[in-house]
Amino acid sequence: MAKGIKLDLNRWWAALSSELLAGAGSLGVYLEETGLTLVYVDKTLAGLKVSQWARLPLAAGRSEDQAAAVQELVAAWGLESSPVSLAVGLEMGFFRQVTLPAAAIENLAQVVAYELDRFLPLPAERLYFGYQVLRETESEVQLALMAALKEPVDECLMVLTRASLRPFGVELAPAAAANAFSALAARLPSSWLGVRLEPGWVEWAQVQGRGLGGCARLPGEAGTPASILQAELQRLAEEGRPAEALCLLGPGTDELAAAAAGLDPGLTVVPPGKFALPGLAPEADPAGALPAVGAALRGLGKVRLGANLLPAEARVAASLGQFSVTKLLLAVFLALGLAWIGSLVIHKRVLLYQVNRALEEVAPEARQVEAQLEESRALAKQLQSFRRIEQTPDKLKILKELTEIVPDNTWLFNLRLSGQNLEISGMSRSASDLIPLLEKSGWLTKTEFASPIVTDATKLEHFKVKAEIKGLEPAS
Repeated sequence: MAKGIKLDLNRWWAALSSELLAGAGSLGVYLEETGLTLVYVDKTLAGLKVSQWARLPLAAGRSEDQAAAVQELVAAWGLESSPVSLAVGLEMGFFRQVTLPAAAIENLAQVVAYELDRFLPLPAERLYFGYQVLRETESEVQLALMAALKEPVDECLMVLTRASLRPFGVELAPAAAANAFSALAARLPSSWLGVRLEPGWVEWAQVQGRGLGGCARLPGEAGTPASILQAELQRLAEEGRPAEALCLLGPGTDELAAAAAGLDPGLTVVPPGKFALPGLAPEADPAGALPAVGAALRGLGKVRLGANLLPAEARVAASLGQFSVTKLLLAVFLALGLAWIGSLVIHKRVLLYQVNRALEEVAPEARQVEAQLEESRALAKQLQSFRRIEQTPDKLKILKELTEIVPDNTWLFNLRLSGQNLEISGMSRSASDLIPLLEKSGWLTKTEFASPIVTDATKLEHFKVKAEIKGLEPAS
């Protein structure tokens, strides 16, 4: 019962928060190799509406002219000093699914930055990157790793900054388009596939819950759209996460929708007509505008896929728009609701006062019983401590044994003992030699590294090893 009330309150608060954003607006930009698409999205009580749209071509080495063109648009739209979020085309980005040991979850950001060169073809200093956790198990953690090339992104950010805009977000275009899909299509399932068709290429993005499970842009020679779709649907089914819906965008999707129905009769196909953007100019390309709309949604509140590739220190604070009459009325309604809740609290306090008066009559007996209970708990804790001491191996003996085992080129700086579980940290000239040495001791088992080995500037290998104690006598 209490859980049901909590869920209802959560839904009520989510709806109210959404309405409080009515009247707000946000600017999104979609960066492709061929140009920039700028979209300003208003959130009204009726839903999302595109109030401004523009498409600007890009020319290498003409950033001054491009900044002037963007500045002219910004001035005409009245958006000086407005926050802006950027969606980057997949031709300038990377996506990988990677798997790390479960121990990496403790310092995931550092481990991802350290291992980035192993997963992507370019070094970390040339990329803006971020990640989302897709799945966790006892032994590993699976991540969606996303990155965008710094050079074109920095050039675009410079154009936007010179035009008096304030960037606060960078994301891959498939993630931004997926956020727009989620906002415009009613009740998409937790697992769905978005496909964009354009002359010469096909782009797909797979959404799993609140994470981007995969995305890619494939040239026309990679196969027909139907064959590409069939391969992706088969792969998802084999991985145990089949797509439940297919969202289509771009020219020529009618044929692909018919092919999808033949590939999987249970697949819900959402045609491009479901993603109509009110207010979008007739000459605008909806498929090209959708990533910009998704980028703009980041400035209107939470989005389904929240990975922001722009470093925190480079982001500006995003404002959610000016206060409106609608917001004022909703705020008054909220205040009245809080006052009503307050009256219920006062009533409860009066009842509580009456109960307290009744309890005062039996307080002496209750305090006596409480004192006896505290004494029994203290005795139980002492007994439990004695039992733990009996079962715990002698720490001094462990230190002595480890001192005799580890070689001279190894130094230990941390030892942690929990029951029969031992964890040691240190540095060594050759950390990989420790596991065989510890196993040969005869009193350790299940010896393994608890985290990846990290080599510092002095070529010393920092390690963390965990094991179980099986042969030492308990502490006396």
